[in-house]
Amino acid sequence: MPVDRSPLFPQADEPARYRVHVCRGPNCSLRDSKATFTCFEELVRETGLQDDVEIIATSCRDRCDWGPSVNVFPGRVCYAQVDCVAAREIVTEHLTHDRPVSRLRFDFSKPGRRR
Repeated sequence: MPVDRSPLFPQADEPARYRVHVCRGPNCSLRDSKATFTCFEELVRETGLQDDVEIIATSCRDRCDWGPSVNVFPGRVCYAQVDCVAAREIVTEHLTHDRPVSRLRFDFSKPGRRR
């Protein structure tokens, strides 16, 4: 699947502070990851973070039972079951205040579970 970069956020000369990868693989798509992607676009625009955040649709993340899956870089923070409510919390806490949202994170020590 080719990388889909949000057209609302043209590429700047400087790299974005954060890169948000939203899985658009088959299983996450069935769980409406398109809406999650759109919510991130709208929330980033509403908070004025367009120059700091790049939103990218990606292929499967192999966490199919816990989608939509979202990764935030740098740091590779992985979030599970991200809907629009969770996206708002991620934008408010992680992308605005640099505080990852622990309760939404995917727990790699227990496959298929949030922390």
